Amino acid sequence: LTRNEESLKGRYEKHKDIIKIVVADVNDYPQLVKAMNGVNVAFYLIHSMEGSSKEWKKFAQRDRRVAENFAKAATECGVERIIYLGGLIHGESKEEYSKLSDHMRSRKEVGDILRTSSARVTIFRAAIILGQGGGSFQMLEYLVKRLPVMVCPKWVLTKSQPISVDDVVEYLVRSINIKETEGRDFDIG
Repeated sequence: LTRNEESLKGRYEKHKDIIKIVVADVNDYPQLVKAMNGVNVAFYLIHSMEGSSKEWKKFAQRDRRVAENFAKAATECGVERIIYLGGLIHGESKEEYSKLSDHMRSRKEVGDILRTSSARVTIFRAAIILGQGGGSFQMLEYLVKRLPVMVCPKWVLTKSQPISVDDVVEYLVRSINIKETEGRDFDIG
């Protein structure tokens, strides 16, 4: 499922006999229902932090709306499983939750919203995903190519647990056939 089939050009050619590309916008509920009709397992790899930095301020609202659409459509279409790749967060208490950045709070909220569907939801939580095609990789590559020196805020000293994009894909795909992953959360790194 993509809004822009052109963005996938060349990425699935080897497997075009088993991959079907569906063009739809998750903001458009009827399109989403049409796209999810007949789907048993849906991967939720949607993130709304895109566009200009001015638009980033609205990403949590977009994340919430899209996750609600997805959960509702999954229920309507009888999707059995949703596998969501979210963000690695520290702790689950209200106090720790209140200390999360807007970005990480939104990632957590998306998982909670997806759980409102009738599907069994598996959540993989990752920190930085390293590898070609990953958002973190693209952001770092962009910064390194444009800034010979960068003054960083203190939060960049936060320790992280990176994971290879290939390992993430392996976890996601293998979880389809591992019943014990249904309805559970996994921190991966």
